[in-house]
Amino acid sequence: MNSEIKAAENSGKESEVKIKKRSPIAAAFFTLLVPGLGHFYCGEIKRGFVWFLVYAVYSTTVFALIKFIPGYAMTIISVITCFPIGMYILIESIIIAVNKKQYALQFYNKPKYYIAIIITSVYFAGPIEDIFAPGSFTTPTDSMLKTVLPGDRFLDNDLYYGIKNPFTGKYAIIYNKPRAGDIVNFRYHGLPEEAPPKETTYYLKRILAAPGDSLVINNRVIKLNSEYCFFDHIYFDEKLTFLGKGTDYSIFPKGSGWNVDNYGPIIVPKAGETVSFDTSSINIWKRIIRDEGSKLEIIKDRIFINDIEKYSYTFKDNYYFMIGDNWYNSLDSRHFGFVNENDIASKITMIYFSWDRDIPLKDIGRKLRSIRWERIGKMIE
Repeated sequence: MNSEIKAAENSGKESEVKIKKRSPIAAAFFTLLVPGLGHFYCGEIKRGFVWFLVYAVYSTTVFALIKFIPGYAMTIISVITCFPIGMYILIESIIIAVNKKQYALQFYNKPKYYIAIIITSVYFAGPIEDIFAPGSFTTPTDSMLKTVLPGDRFLDNDLYYGIKNPFTGKYAIIYNKPRAGDIVNFRYHGLPEEAPPKETTYYLKRILAAPGDSLVINNRVIKLNSEYCFFDHIYFDEKLTFLGKGTDYSIFPKGSGWNVDNYGPIIVPKAGETVSFDTSSINIWKRIIRDEGSKLEIIKDRIFINDIEKYSYTFKDNYYFMIGDNWYNSLDSRHFGFVNENDIASKITMIYFSWDRDIPLKDIGRKLRSIRWERIGKMIE
């Protein structure tokens, strides 16, 4: 008799533990972490999974539209349509939780299952969205004045030029060749005479010359492939002095005698093309030869490549010559040399927000008044 009473008491305790109402706050929290997870918490597994797929597919589509068809109208429409879907999923999960006053806990209502779903979403669904999501960043310098102002935030497209091999970092497929005039985000390896930065550094510059182009600058006038080029976007700070024919010792290559106003002539390296040199002209090609995996030594005025005396080299990769729109205040290819095609990470597309960078955030009133509404949605050209 006593055993029966104890069994009944234990059974009552178990049923009491298994019946527990759902918390609207918890449902909302889980939904914000992963759309559909709040439904899972409330026992609506199928509905939660459907909403997860709907939101993942829709948000990925929205990202792709903004990335591949950038524009102010497209961004606004995408955000406006995406927000209500997320809000509907959130509100529905809260309503379901409110109505679940007598909820029988299921085997999956345990922390380990919620953690597993969150991790799965982060490591599987997240990267898929990231592939199509445009990057968002700003530039800390004035080197692209007046195309890009300090405080501009812009979007980029890392699939604009092609698809990279994730293991080598090189382009596996290129369907849009980078062109002169494009503003790109690229990996910066430091000055030729310096060790590469310990952390990956990216620069934002405009392509001035493409592989195989001949380039010369005479008194600030650019001549590309024997034709004069005049760019409206280049900004000359009149407070700085025109350099004329003087030597700038920070200019690439070392010992050239050039400066930012008078530079070249040079040929931008192109894959498959061969260049000849001697000890007086090797400086311009040293870094490329070594970066492409060849051993280069200069011994008593003799040049050895991979232990063979040679005075010519065939390029393996394509290269580009970069320049900042702020002519006198830009660390660009005139200082660090050519940029490997595989170091180009993305093409800059659109400014999505802009305000005065120099106003501290604590002065929120002035900060908000400094918003440059006329620049929001402006395409970068």
